[in-house]
Amino acid sequence: MKKNMLNLIVLVCMLISCSVSTPAPTPSAADIEKEEQAIYSLFLHDAGGAALILQDTASEISTEKPQQSIDYIKSGLESISSETLNNYLSRNAQPSQLSPDMNLGMDYILLSADELAEIFSQPNWNEFLAEKYPGSYGLYTFSRVGFNNSLDQAVIYVSNVAAPMMGAGFYYLMEKKNGKWLIKEQVNVWMS
Repeated sequence: MKKNMLNLIVLVCMLISCSVSTPAPTPSAADIEKEEQAIYSLFLHDAGGAALILQDTASEISTEKPQQSIDYIKSGLESISSETLNNYLSRNAQPSQLSPDMNLGMDYILLSADELAEIFSQPNWNEFLAEKYPGSYGLYTFSRVGFNNSLDQAVIYVSNVAAPMMGAGFYYLMEKKNGKWLIKEQVNVWMS
């Protein structure tokens, strides 16, 4: 009887130790890059021309009051996990540049900060864009994407300027369902 009881206790301990949730493995850099590019492509539309994208990423986290920015994200994206938000903050802690070999499923042109300044300095920058980048559309800025470890939740900052005084920037909480990224929640950061 004691032997059966001991075996039962050992079996219960083994079951308990197996049922303790183990964190999802950390995704590979290649998997993260693939998912990041899939998310970027969701915000671009194929208008027959190239999307203009600022090469430098921007997170819109205030350097003067970072906690205020973080609280704003949490208040607007109520379903965001701490893991996803922390990954976003980590991936956007330092400035970075988007890769010119991204696979976004459409044409795009990466613009430097100097090229963007040149565009905005023009009195009629829509005409300037049409001349310098024929067929192009919109000016996009992306942050790096923050993910949870299972790569089924993500957060990104995206801004788009279509014309002078016609643009907006948002944080988006993304969710991957049935292999596709969908917008679950969004919160506006600025609008003109």
